Amino acid sequence: MNNKSLIAGLAVLAIVGGLVGGYAADKLTPVLGGDFAGGIAPSNLVTATTSGGLTGNGYVYPVGAFSSDAASGLSVGGSDQYHGLTAYVTASGTPAVVATLGPLGATTSTATTTVTVPESAGLAVGAICSGSSATTTVYVSGCILASTNGATGTATVYYSNGTGASLAVPTSTVFRLSFDELPY
Repeated sequence: MNNKSLIAGLAVLAIVGGLVGGYAADKLTPVLGGDFAGGIAPSNLVTATTSGGLTGNGYVYPVGAFSSDAASGLSVGGSDQYHGLTAYVTASGTPAVVATLGPLGATTSTATTTVTVPESAGLAVGAICSGSSATTTVYVSGCILASTNGATGTATVYYSNGTGASLAVPTSTVFRLSFDELPY
């Protein structure tokens, strides 16, 4: 073997070795620069909009595995599966006048009152809500959104006497209402 062949073989071997080594160094060395470790940008963690939502001012909520939509349509950390809105609208209020309710089961044991709903975007007239009372003797048996202008509204609250005796319900009795936005 002559020197020229030996030098040419070593040169080819050096070039191939350099190419393989350079490729391996590029793929095996972690990228430390840039905004994200490893140089890999994550997928979107949230989604957002500047309009819509309950107040019309937009919303931000997690996506993918970070939000958990329940089968009922209500969700934790995300939108409900039907609207892209927060799942609850809440309101509270008191009776307009004192109501005297007969004992439980009597035809006079129920009454209605109207409560102002401060936020009703995403709800339509007829939306059903549930509620509770600040007392242990007066029960909210149901409520419904009676009117809305798209921003605020009024709810008719049906409440009843839970005792065996007549009961005067004062105007200081607080009702707390919750609307969910599932289609009925």
